[in-house]
Amino acid sequence: MPRATASANVLTGFGALMRSLGADPAQLLRRARIPLSALSDPQARLPVTAVARLLEDAAQRFGCPDLGLRLSQARRLSHFGAVGKLARDEPDVRHALQAISAWMYLHSEVSLDLQESEGSVALCAYHGDAVAASSPQVIDLVAGGIFQIMRHLCGPQWHPQAVCLAHAAPADARSYRRYFGCPVAFDADGSALFIAPEDLALPLAEADPIFRSESERQLQAWAGLKARPVEARVRELIGVMLPSGRCTMANVALRLGLQERTLRRHLDAAGLSFASELEAARRELARRYVERSDKSIGAIAGLLGFSETSAFSRWFRKGFGCGPKAWRISPSPNRPR
Repeated sequence: MPRATASANVLTGFGALMRSLGADPAQLLRRARIPLSALSDPQARLPVTAVARLLEDAAQRFGCPDLGLRLSQARRLSHFGAVGKLARDEPDVRHALQAISAWMYLHSEVSLDLQESEGSVALCAYHGDAVAASSPQVIDLVAGGIFQIMRHLCGPQWHPQAVCLAHAAPADARSYRRYFGCPVAFDADGSALFIAPEDLALPLAEADPIFRSESERQLQAWAGLKARPVEARVRELIGVMLPSGRCTMANVALRLGLQERTLRRHLDAAGLSFASELEAARRELARRYVERSDKSIGAIAGLLGFSETSAFSRWFRKGFGCGPKAWRISPSPNRPR
């Protein structure tokens, strides 16, 4: 069964928060077996069990029972990528929440459910992973993140009517009441923010139907990519990540939410290797850029992940029989193949 993962954006602000507590974030990440590079790659996927282990360990070690709540202060609608953009461009709060609920699965195992009844509206959060669902820090991070989303949609002064959290009450709950600005109940069957029905009709000032259509198209493409075989997704990611200079098997595995050895097994089963896929992608893109674009050889080298133009030229000469400049000026029929 595939392990549950979440976008690395869930740890936005973790490093700064730990340093403010006098802690070394790198050491904590190592203990939880989360690569430090994940903090600089918002599209990386992390096992939710590792995230829960990280937050619980940090909270206990540094006497910070509301660590998840503090971390949630850094959450923004933009951290949800195209999902956040789509929500921002919906006509009102109700449609924005419905959009987030529909597409949330692309980011994490959290499900958001908008429940409307006579005179009452509850925004409920459920976590599909049992370990994360029982972690007080993850519960607080999710509930606090939803609160920040609502503030982005409704304004910085917005507060829910009440909040319930599915974990035991801390010894001192004052920080929870200050944060949410309303009564907070603990030991609940589930986590939810209760909001005023009229808040759902609030129009969104930044809404743009043109951008909304583009965001929806991106999400549909993303959903289609997730449904494709692993080897097809690897080829797609290699093309996307080559210009960054970080297109390694470890980083591609991180984007897919897989361990490197698991990705290797997938590729082995398909009769492929990461090195061969990387080489094939580079050859195809190099030929296309050199033949059909006006980009300089140095710019092309960068787009293909080479730190130096000379290294790219040597690689090109080895694979194509001549340097990229010679290839570009030679008539097509006479080009060495």
